[in-house]
Amino acid sequence: MERVDVTFVGEAIERIGSGQEKVLELLQAIQGHYGYLPQEALDKLCELTEITAASVAGISTFYDQFRHSPAGEHIIRVCVGTACHVKGADRVYESFLRYLNIEDGGDTDVDGLFTVERVACLGCCTLAPAVQIGEVTYGHLASDTVGKAIDDFLAREASKSKEKKAGKKTSIEPLSEFGEIRLGLGSCCVARGSGKLLKAVEEVIDKTGIRAAVKHVGCVGMCYQTPLLEIVLPGGEEFLYTQVLPEDAESILLRHFNIQDVRTRVKNKISRVLDLVLTDKVGEDIRRYPADVRDEQLADFLDRQKHIASEFCGTISPVDIDEYLSYDGFAAYKKCVEEQDSAAVIEQIKRSGLRGRGGAGFETWQKWAMVCGSESPDKYAVCNGDEGDPGAFMDRMLMESYPYRVIEGAVIAAVTVGAKQGKFYIRAEYPLAIKRMSEALEICRERGLLGDDILGSGVSLDLRIVLGAGAFVCGEE
Repeated sequence: MERVDVTFVGEAIERIGSGQEKVLELLQAIQGHYGYLPQEALDKLCELTEITAASVAGISTFYDQFRHSPAGEHIIRVCVGTACHVKGADRVYESFLRYLNIEDGGDTDVDGLFTVERVACLGCCTLAPAVQIGEVTYGHLASDTVGKAIDDFLAREASKSKEKKAGKKTSIEPLSEFGEIRLGLGSCCVARGSGKLLKAVEEVIDKTGIRAAVKHVGCVGMCYQTPLLEIVLPGGEEFLYTQVLPEDAESILLRHFNIQDVRTRVKNKISRVLDLVLTDKVGEDIRRYPADVRDEQLADFLDRQKHIASEFCGTISPVDIDEYLSYDGFAAYKKCVEEQDSAAVIEQIKRSGLRGRGGAGFETWQKWAMVCGSESPDKYAVCNGDEGDPGAFMDRMLMESYPYRVIEGAVIAAVTVGAKQGKFYIRAEYPLAIKRMSEALEICRERGLLGDDILGSGVSLDLRIVLGAGAFVCGEE
């Protein structure tokens, strides 16, 4: 057996810390580097820190995410939460094992390419049974479609590698004065094909020269209708298309936007006529149509909603801080930091009637008042981004779609109670939420909204992400 180089363990300790409270982060770093938890690395961890072997054993065996044997290059995580379980997740799990020829008792194929694992919840109950391969989520899988999911994932990986080598840019410069093309790119949207639709839209724009901004938006609250494509014309007129396929993109865009260049317009028209003739589709329109807001069922679903936490749903781009600021984002945050009147903030929270969203419905103002009144020199604000109840993926949706709003709330809570450190505890199964929260936090630091002496107020606050490790309930360790 090849000997493990434990040099990384020392580097991780130097970067993360050596205290007992760092054990989860250190184990995650070690597994991220080696792909599993080698015993040599764990021994070195205990040797160089205050962490005991008992603590390492307790945590590494409690959380499902940790492995004590080597894993494949890509992890296939099959959700076995309640919604997925009743839709046949166990059969899907067994189908992956059979498709990859993994023997009884094993979890990794002979080529070391894929490892198949069960996970508690991926937060995509509307797509049950849901499976995550790498960072790609697939919904509504069945025993006979697991091979297609694997093939699609490998094709994506090959395409990403090809584009990276070619240095291809996938973003389009915004030209909002010509209109916007909005695509929801939350986890459920991507799992239903929004990523492929985005690529098709970009190809149509490149091919036709259409001048419009392609805008990524968060969850629009209609997971069952994804992929969604919304056209917003310069005058403000909006057109919403549901269940759009990549092949529908060109017909939809040409319905609303003019091709600027005459030669491109003539060439494209000839090309479309030839496509219709050669494929015997003369007169056939696109297969997806606008969602008529006057439709009774859709109106009942949308028109009665009052968006508070999800304000500007389907409009705001998740990590565009300037757009968030244009909607008065961070206004409450700045007032709180500048005035530092904890009693006034707590009184306002009390008048609002705000309660915790857990089963107990604990009154928020009481929790804040107790922490604020504590004389402890070390206080922490913790934002719990972990969930696992059937159909409960509001935390994921908020972090993916409104990361700055979540950060602003955490800052207000921290400043009010006198905490100088804050933690976002986020499920490891939520890669998109982690990505967007991480990006938003980094931008906040660059803008001086986090760190030392925020806005010249004398207030210092550090907010960091701590990843979960595959368990709905945190272990006491």
